[in-house]
Amino acid sequence: MESGFDINKLFREAQTRWLKPAEVHFILQNHEKYQIIHEPPQKPSSGSVLLFNKRVNRFFRKDGHSWRKKKDGRTVGEAHERLKVGNVETLNCYYAHGEHNPNFQRRSYWMLDPAHDHIVLVHYREINEVCFNFWLLRVVKFHILVFYVFLFLLLSDNSIQ
Repeated sequence: MESGFDINKLFREAQTRWLKPAEVHFILQNHEKYQIIHEPPQKPSSGSVLLFNKRVNRFFRKDGHSWRKKKDGRTVGEAHERLKVGNVETLNCYYAHGEHNPNFQRRSYWMLDPAHDHIVLVHYREINEVCFNFWLLRVVKFHILVFYVFLFLLLSDNSIQ
Protein backbone atom coordinates (compact mmCIF):
# COMPACT_ATOMS: atom_id res chain seq x y z
CA MET A 1 0.00 0.00 0.00
CA GLU A 2 1.28 3.44 -0.94
CA SER A 3 1.58 5.52 2.22
CA GLY A 4 4.06 8.26 1.36
CA PHE A 5 1.58 10.83 0.06
CA ASP A 6 1.84 14.50 0.95
CA ILE A 7 -1.76 15.48 1.61
CA ASN A 8 -1.17 19.18 0.90
CA LYS A 9 0.32 18.27 -2.47
CA LEU A 10 -2.67 16.00 -3.23
CA PHE A 11 -5.15 18.77 -2.46
CA ARG A 12 -3.18 21.19 -4.69
CA GLU A 13 -3.03 18.66 -7.52
CA ALA A 14 -6.75 17.96 -7.15
CA GLN A 15 -7.29 21.46 -8.56
CA THR A 16 -6.08 20.30 -11.98
CA ARG A 17 -6.54 16.52 -12.13
CA TRP A 18 -8.58 13.65 -10.76
CA LEU A 19 -7.03 11.91 -7.78
CA LYS A 20 -5.82 8.36 -8.38
CA PRO A 21 -7.48 5.48 -6.49
CA ALA A 22 -4.44 4.97 -4.22
CA GLU A 23 -4.49 8.69 -3.34
CA VAL A 24 -8.21 8.67 -2.57
CA HIS A 25 -7.75 5.52 -0.49
CA PHE A 26 -4.92 7.17 1.48
CA ILE A 27 -7.09 10.21 2.28
CA LEU A 28 -10.05 8.03 3.32
CA GLN A 29 -7.85 5.85 5.52
CA ASN A 30 -6.47 8.95 7.24
CA HIS A 31 -9.70 10.97 7.34
CA GLU A 32 -9.40 11.77 11.06
CA LYS A 33 -6.46 14.05 10.23
CA TYR A 34 -8.62 16.22 7.94
CA GLN A 35 -11.72 18.33 8.29
CA ILE A 36 -15.03 16.48 7.91
CA ILE A 37 -17.74 18.75 6.45
CA HIS A 38 -21.08 18.54 8.27
CA GLU A 39 -23.14 20.48 5.72
CA PRO A 40 -22.53 20.40 1.96
CA PRO A 41 -21.40 23.79 0.66
CA GLN A 42 -23.55 25.40 -2.00
CA LYS A 43 -22.13 25.03 -5.51
CA PRO A 44 -18.56 23.98 -4.72
CA SER A 45 -16.12 25.06 -7.40
CA SER A 46 -13.90 22.96 -9.64
CA GLY A 47 -11.03 21.40 -7.73
CA SER A 48 -12.94 21.21 -4.44
CA VAL A 49 -12.25 18.08 -2.40
CA LEU A 50 -14.58 17.53 0.54
CA LEU A 51 -14.90 14.83 3.19
CA PHE A 52 -18.27 13.84 4.66
CA ASN A 53 -19.49 11.33 7.22
CA LYS A 54 -22.56 9.63 5.67
CA ARG A 55 -23.81 8.72 9.16
CA VAL A 56 -23.94 12.42 10.09
CA ASN A 57 -24.92 13.89 6.71
CA ARG A 58 -26.90 11.55 4.48
CA PHE A 59 -27.55 14.39 2.00
CA PHE A 60 -23.94 15.21 1.10
CA ARG A 61 -24.97 15.19 -2.60
CA LYS A 62 -27.30 18.19 -2.16
CA ASP A 63 -24.67 20.68 -3.22
CA GLY A 64 -26.75 23.22 -5.16
CA HIS A 65 -25.53 22.06 -8.59
CA SER A 66 -27.91 20.65 -11.22
CA TRP A 67 -26.79 17.18 -12.29
CA ARG A 68 -27.84 15.21 -15.35
CA LYS A 69 -30.93 13.13 -14.57
CA LYS A 70 -31.85 9.57 -15.43
CA LYS A 71 -34.58 8.99 -18.02
CA ASP A 72 -37.20 9.22 -15.25
CA GLY A 73 -36.27 12.91 -14.96
CA ARG A 74 -36.23 12.83 -11.15
CA THR A 75 -33.09 11.07 -9.94
CA VAL A 76 -29.50 11.99 -10.71
CA GLY A 77 -27.91 9.69 -13.28
CA GLU A 78 -24.78 8.54 -11.54
CA ALA A 79 -22.48 5.97 -13.08
CA HIS A 80 -20.83 3.55 -10.64
CA GLU A 81 -17.49 1.77 -10.67
CA ARG A 82 -15.47 -0.24 -8.20
CA LEU A 83 -11.87 0.92 -8.26
CA LYS A 84 -8.81 -1.15 -7.48
CA VAL A 85 -5.85 -0.17 -5.37
CA GLY A 86 -3.14 -2.57 -6.37
CA ASN A 87 -5.06 -5.64 -7.52
CA VAL A 88 -7.83 -5.40 -4.91
CA GLU A 89 -11.21 -3.72 -5.38
CA THR A 90 -11.13 -1.12 -2.64
CA LEU A 91 -13.33 1.87 -3.54
CA ASN A 92 -16.81 2.71 -4.73
CA CYS A 93 -16.86 5.63 -7.14
CA TYR A 94 -20.02 7.41 -8.33
CA TYR A 95 -19.79 9.87 -11.26
CA ALA A 96 -22.25 12.66 -12.05
CA HIS A 97 -22.16 15.16 -14.94
CA GLY A 98 -23.53 18.68 -14.86
CA GLU A 99 -26.97 19.09 -16.38
CA HIS A 100 -26.15 22.36 -18.12
CA ASN A 101 -22.40 21.81 -18.40
CA PRO A 102 -21.43 18.15 -18.96
CA ASN A 103 -17.76 19.14 -18.52
CA PHE A 104 -18.43 19.87 -14.84
CA GLN A 105 -18.29 16.59 -12.95
CA ARG A 106 -18.57 15.22 -9.44
CA ARG A 107 -16.98 12.01 -8.20
CA SER A 108 -17.92 10.54 -4.84
CA TYR A 109 -15.68 7.86 -3.34
CA TRP A 110 -15.94 5.63 -0.30
CA MET A 111 -14.22 2.47 0.81
CA LEU A 112 -15.82 -0.93 0.23
CA ASP A 113 -14.72 -2.04 3.71
CA PRO A 114 -17.92 -1.81 5.84
CA ALA A 115 -15.91 -0.58 8.82
CA HIS A 116 -14.92 2.54 6.85
CA ASP A 117 -17.66 2.99 4.25
CA HIS A 118 -19.26 5.91 6.10
CA ILE A 119 -16.53 8.40 5.12
CA VAL A 120 -17.03 9.93 1.65
CA LEU A 121 -14.59 11.97 -0.41
CA VAL A 122 -16.30 14.19 -3.01
CA HIS A 123 -14.21 15.76 -5.78
CA TYR A 124 -15.49 18.36 -8.26
CA ARG A 125 -13.76 19.09 -11.57
CA GLU A 126 -14.34 21.15 -14.67
CA ILE A 127 -12.90 18.98 -17.41
CA ASN A 128 -11.22 21.04 -20.09
CA GLU A 129 -9.08 18.30 -21.58
CA VAL A 130 -10.03 17.05 -25.02
CA CYS A 131 -11.41 13.54 -24.75
CA PHE A 132 -10.33 11.58 -27.79
CA ASN A 133 -13.16 9.82 -29.56
CA PHE A 134 -12.02 6.42 -30.81
CA TRP A 135 -14.99 6.18 -33.18
CA LEU A 136 -13.76 9.36 -34.83
CA LEU A 137 -10.27 7.87 -35.09
CA ARG A 138 -11.64 4.86 -36.98
CA VAL A 139 -13.57 7.10 -39.37
CA VAL A 140 -10.48 9.23 -40.04
CA LYS A 141 -8.32 6.13 -40.58
CA PHE A 142 -10.90 4.75 -43.02
CA HIS A 143 -10.98 8.00 -45.01
CA ILE A 144 -7.18 8.14 -45.13
CA LEU A 145 -7.13 4.54 -46.39
CA VAL A 146 -9.72 5.35 -49.06
CA PHE A 147 -7.68 8.39 -50.11
CA TYR A 148 -4.49 6.32 -50.48
CA VAL A 149 -6.29 3.61 -52.45
CA PHE A 150 -7.78 6.28 -54.73
CA LEU A 151 -4.36 7.94 -55.11
CA PHE A 152 -2.73 4.57 -55.88
CA LEU A 153 -5.36 3.74 -58.50
CA LEU A 154 -5.08 7.20 -60.02
CA LEU A 155 -1.27 6.99 -60.25
CA SER A 156 -1.42 3.41 -61.53
CA ASP A 157 -3.89 4.40 -64.23
CA ASN A 158 -1.71 7.36 -65.29
CA SER A 159 1.44 5.21 -65.50
CA ILE A 160 -0.28 2.82 -67.91
CA GLN A 161 -1.07 5.57 -70.46
